[in-house]
Amino acid sequence: MIGRGWAALGRLLGALALAAGLAASAPASAAAVGMADTAAAAAPTDGEMPAGLARAIASLTRYAPQKQIHSDTGAPNADIGRTPGSACEVMRVLMRAARKYPRSGLAAKIVELADWVVSLQSREAGAPYLGGVPSTPDLPDSAGHYYYAIDAAFCGDAMFAAHALVKDPRYLKSALAFADFLIAMHRGPGRVKPAGPAGLCEFVIGDDQPAWNCDTYVRSLVALPVLARATALTHKTRYAEAAASVRAMLVPGLQGAWEYASAPSPSDCDAGDCMVRWHRVQGPHREPDWFVYGDTLAYGLRALFEYEGPSPTVRSLYAEFSGYRSSAPAAKAYDGRIAFAGYMKPATREPDDASAYYDLVTLGILHNLRRTIAPEDFAIADRQLRGRALAASLRSWQLPFDLRPDTSPFIDLTAIANLAEAWLLPPADQGAPVQ
Repeated sequence: MIGRGWAALGRLLGALALAAGLAASAPASAAAVGMADTAAAAAPTDGEMPAGLARAIASLTRYAPQKQIHSDTGAPNADIGRTPGSACEVMRVLMRAARKYPRSGLAAKIVELADWVVSLQSREAGAPYLGGVPSTPDLPDSAGHYYYAIDAAFCGDAMFAAHALVKDPRYLKSALAFADFLIAMHRGPGRVKPAGPAGLCEFVIGDDQPAWNCDTYVRSLVALPVLARATALTHKTRYAEAAASVRAMLVPGLQGAWEYASAPSPSDCDAGDCMVRWHRVQGPHREPDWFVYGDTLAYGLRALFEYEGPSPTVRSLYAEFSGYRSSAPAAKAYDGRIAFAGYMKPATREPDDASAYYDLVTLGILHNLRRTIAPEDFAIADRQLRGRALAASLRSWQLPFDLRPDTSPFIDLTAIANLAEAWLLPPADQGAPVQ
């Protein structure tokens, strides 16, 4: 750990002892002030963590910033390695856990992860990836040079929260650099933009000759809270303008349960057809526009909720997606009030019965939203969370629709982090906030 990391650790320890309930920097939307940080729902306690939560937190502190580890040996998945996006989602829950359990000893890990993210962040003046982080820095050659917008969104959120807690100016500088990278990905140097709002380029490759993929993915709505925080802290309109443009572009994609919009090509625009086109994932027999990933819908909903609060748009979209059902034998037990399926079929409003699993990360992603807008659904999901889901995530990130815990070759730290964050909320039997 570098010297200033030790100074940050000291400030963090003091912050946890004296102001354990401190919330992350508020987004610009007044309606979202109470939504951006689930720590507001978890008052500090002098007690010990429940055993199930403690096991999950122990896994995160032991293995992060690895993305996946072998379910039997704990060995990292070398095909992925360490990832800043997952590390920042882990930071998110560790900061909430540290607030609720000030004696938990999590301070050192929080600073370790924050300093690692800062060390990865590009400082190359004039580079198109300035302020971004390589998505998979452990991978060789060009595979480690992809700078994704979604990683900047996850890490911008985490670094704003870390600065609010620690007051280390490096973390604020890092958070704003992530916001500026998102602005650059919104502008997309060299991209062909249709008239009207625009989303975010998916990634830029940081080679000698940078290249962009400017398809824009619905899940990049997660950038909205970061841009809102940057607006609130700097009062610079470029962040708010970008957020409004991204929302206007991507919310229709979320409403249509699309996965991404392809960027128009120069030849298309020259021919007078400069419209974006929405797409889904191919079906099992190459059917076009067949599936949308469950976590795409969940991340999009969480982002809107944290950006604008329990708005009519958030409420209607949650009701739509949680209402998917199936009469197929392999999927008739599916209940979208627990979690979303790994693969969803929007055309028929049902989960995929061939894969037939819940993506456990979506239970965690949606839990605070449900607590606010759908208390009955929250109670249903909460029973599964505390009864089996968090424990199941220590063996697999998938849970079959029949709720029999499964084992995968690798377990995913992002899934564990989001479920642990959900556990930190008061249980359903303690009531939900007034809507």
